[in-house]
Amino acid sequence: MNGLEILDVCIEVYHRDFNTLYSAFTTDFARRYLPRLSSTSNCSSPVATIYWLEGKGFEVLSTSFSSDRNDLYIVQGEPPSPYINESPVFFLLQVLARGLAKKGYVMITDSISIGLPGRNILILGYPHTGKSTITTLAVAKGFKVYSTENTILGVDEGSLRILGGSRVLVYDPKVKELFNIHLEPTSRTKHGYEVVDLEEKVIIDLDENIVDEIYIVYSSFSSRGFSGQQVKGRKVEKTLWVFATSLLKGLDYYAPRPLDTPLDQTVTKTLEKFIEVVKSKYNGRFYEVFGSPVEILEGIVENKLECSS
Repeated sequence: MNGLEILDVCIEVYHRDFNTLYSAFTTDFARRYLPRLSSTSNCSSPVATIYWLEGKGFEVLSTSFSSDRNDLYIVQGEPPSPYINESPVFFLLQVLARGLAKKGYVMITDSISIGLPGRNILILGYPHTGKSTITTLAVAKGFKVYSTENTILGVDEGSLRILGGSRVLVYDPKVKELFNIHLEPTSRTKHGYEVVDLEEKVIIDLDENIVDEIYIVYSSFSSRGFSGQQVKGRKVEKTLWVFATSLLKGLDYYAPRPLDTPLDQTVTKTLEKFIEVVKSKYNGRFYEVFGSPVEILEGIVENKLECSS
């Protein structure tokens, strides 16, 4: 028996050629979405079990979910490969998101986390609102980037703690010309986007990884200036619920269709704790910001909103 493991979360996998499957889930493409997983031959308390049958393409044949025991998945198909068979990556991302939630962690989609001098920030953003550009600028400026797409958070003594996430940055190369920055890519995608693998560049210090502020960004290449305001009231809950449940509920489409995993008692307890911590601990430190990517990052670094409040 073999497993895929991160933190204290282990997914048991039965596959004829586990090593090939594991290698496919640790490529640059897969890690654009998945945190780096470890392989283990001792998955003693799995949160989920996957029976992976051979076949063409990819299909989930059956599922069985449990709040207090391991979830069961039977799937059929080939290991993931970019542009050919990408669905297994997003399937595993859903399985992992639910497994993490059952253990008390939250995986936030469409998010990045950055270590600035003296503080850490979590940035949320709907698709195509400037997150990758802001991340590229942060890397070019030498800031620590802890996650680039999906961020794993723990709730620790009333605070949010960055525990991991995807660590491969994909960006439009015209960012470098627009904002006059230099960044050397480690590879390029089929469609010409540049890729930087940050896995070995930044180590998360578990003693210094508490989130200090949260931002939701609205930006584009044509945007100008910098402005923002606090996120308050019911908008806090609604915003957090979207970003915390998107992976669980399969809002990111993959073929033939995403799973609709249940928000059962254990998962809901984790989500509710996450939202309550943000409402209490980050009251006055949760902002929505607007403007150009470079001015947004500059405004956040200089704490302009906090200074003006």
